[in-house]
Parts: sequence; C-alpha cells; structure tokens
Amino acid sequence: MGVEILRVFLCVCAALLSPLTASAQVEIAHRWGTTRIDGTPQRIVSLSYNGADSWLALGVQPVAYRVWYGGDDRGLWPWAAPLATGGTPLRGEIDMEAIVRLQPDLIEAMYSGLTEAQYRTLSRFAPVLPPQAGVADFGHDWRSMIEVFGRASGREARATEVIAGLDARLAEVARPDWQGRTAAMAMPDGPMLLFPRDPRMRLLSRLGFEVPQAARRIDHGSFYAELDPEVTVPLDADLLIWLDLGGGVGAVRDHPLRGALRAAAEGRELVAPPEISAALSYGSALSLGHALDWLAQEIPPALDGDPATPVPSARAAGLAP
Repeated sequence: MGVEILRVFLCVCAALLSPLTASAQVEIAHRWGTTRIDGTPQRIVSLSYNGADSWLALGVQPVAYRVWYGGDDRGLWPWAAPLATGGTPLRGEIDMEAIVRLQPDLIEAMYSGLTEAQYRTLSRFAPVLPPQAGVADFGHDWRSMIEVFGRASGREARATEVIAGLDARLAEVARPDWQGRTAAMAMPDGPMLLFPRDPRMRLLSRLGFEVPQAARRIDHGSFYAELDPEVTVPLDADLLIWLDLGGGVGAVRDHPLRGALRAAAEGRELVAPPEISAALSYGSALSLGHALDWLAQEIPPALDGDPATPVPSARAAGLAP
C-alpha cells in the first residue's frame, strides 16, 4: 500500500468512527435549480464515473456507485478498493428503474452525463445533485466534488481535511524549477493531445507546468484533440507524458516523426502505465494522491538536464535505452 493510500486509509477510518455533522437541511444550487437535502443521507447512490472515490475519501459508503472502467471485480482501483466495505457497482448507462429500486435518499450525479430529463424524473424519488451551474459535463474537479459531497453528507469538516491533505501533497511534490516549464500529455492513438480544461492537465498546472503555445493555438475549448500523424509541434514540450490506457505505446515508439520532438531526443518522456493513467484520468482526491507518488519519482530524472539520466517508465516502455 503506497504512502498516500495508507495516509488516506487511516484518515477515513477515523472519519468512519466519528459522528456526522448535524444536518437539518442543506440547499445546493446547480445548473437546473436548487436541491434541498433534509437530514443526513444514509442511502447515497453515486452516478458519477469517479464518484465512489470522493465518497470513500469522506468516509461514506454509497449503497451503489457507477463504474467507469477497469479496476477489480467491484470496479474499484487500488486507491479506493481498501476503503470500500460494500455497495453495488452500477455498470453501463444510467438505469433509472434500477436506481429507484435502491431506495436512495440522495442521488449524486455531478460527473455522470445526466440529462435534464433524467434529473427531473429522478428528482421525483430523491434529491439529485447534477453539475453546478457554469460547469460542463465532466468538468468538475476533485476539489469541487469533495466540497459539494461534504456539504450534502454533513461531512464538511472531513472535506476540509481531504482538501488540505491533497493541497499539501501537491505543494510537497512541486519543485521551484518546474514553474513555467512546458508540459504536454497525450494518448498514443492519434496521438490525442489533452488540453488545459482536462483534469489530467489541471494536475500538471498545479505542479507549475504550462501548456505549450502551439497546443494553446489549437485549443477551442474541448478536453482534447486528435492530431494528424504528421503534426508534432503541439507535443513539443519540456516534459511529455504518454498515457498507456492498456494498449501499450507501440504507436508512439514507431511514430516516424517522434525523433523530431525535443522531449524524445533529450530523454524527457514519461510513460504512465495503465494504473497510473487511470489514476490521472479519474482525477479524484484519492486517485491523484496515488498518481502524485508516481510523478514525484518520474519527473525529476526527466528534467535534470542530463539526457543520459534514465527515466524508469520510458525505459520500461521501450522508449529509452
């Protein structure tokens, strides 16, 4: 069990043993109005693809939670699995009849793709938390989800602790010499370049990195863009991180123009293996703590100024000798 997971596990155990904050009534504004929650919810159904992570970080066991991809037979990854004691995994699209049968007293759907029609229907059976006003589908970051979940469940004090803990870890991992340097993150197929609004790039921003200007010029407000094979300039950064979602990075290794990238020529590529790629993609308070442990080991040798310094992940993936 990693250092960050162990720390969170101990904090959650303490939260489970402590009483909930008294909660008579809470009102939470969102894109379709305001949801009122009476009392402290006991049967929470989480429809967010990464929602289980945030509830578990607060010491709350949802009665059911949405599974995104991968993980163990419960759909949970190593950063969340040790904290879960039950709950029904929900797979596939939102099944409103199945949700109602669970008799929830709160339906959380901040990172779910919930439609307004689904919100209106489910609200007849229980309070529903869709995304907040002004936030795009799948646009919430770990902080806003922890804050809202804490308010909704009467665990605001625990939410404050979780936020402070990850903020402290971010400050601990970041280095002064990273400030202002450029970083790009991409998936091998395409390749597919991630833009600043993507949660994975937000993490690099918190560590002090900036998006290359060439990438900003093709950013039209989306989360990512698939690049033409002959276009590599947007990937030209001081640090280049490839996300291996399970298919390997053969497309990167064999790309005829990869040698034109400074990061490739100077040994400044990282390859996030599937578990770390998932941790970055989930973008939760639990998963990012897991990913930071890896980044803290991988980034320094890539940016030490010596191309001969081996970067463990690049070597393991066959991108470096």
